[in-house]
Amino acid sequence: MTILSSEWQTPLAVASRDLRSGMDLWRMLSCTGDLFLPRRLEHWADHDASAAVERAPGPKPPDAGYPMLSEVYRLTERGMRLRDEGLPRLTDAPSLPIAGTEAYSASAPWVLLADGRLARP
Repeated sequence: MTILSSEWQTPLAVASRDLRSGMDLWRMLSCTGDLFLPRRLEHWADHDASAAVERAPGPKPPDAGYPMLSEVYRLTERGMRLRDEGLPRLTDAPSLPIAGTEAYSASAPWVLLADGRLARP
């Protein structure tokens, strides 16, 4: 969320902006694949009634096969607060399946301890 702003951006623009600013997102996308980004933005936009991310139609139609250009996204005021202050509750973020578990899962929370071990609170 740190690379998003109140300006409308396609997933491609978000990834390109990150490439110019330090490549943190590109490092993650090298592990997850590039389609992870538009899907994760969809998760954030669909998460709840007071979503942190807004979505609108992009420059290419969704059925034309351009997932990185078919929608645009921007942070809402709530999204800017979450970006700047962090998540007060796990349920403020949409869950994310990773390697057989789920990040941001209220039903099965895991935390990363300072020594690198995973634990349930």
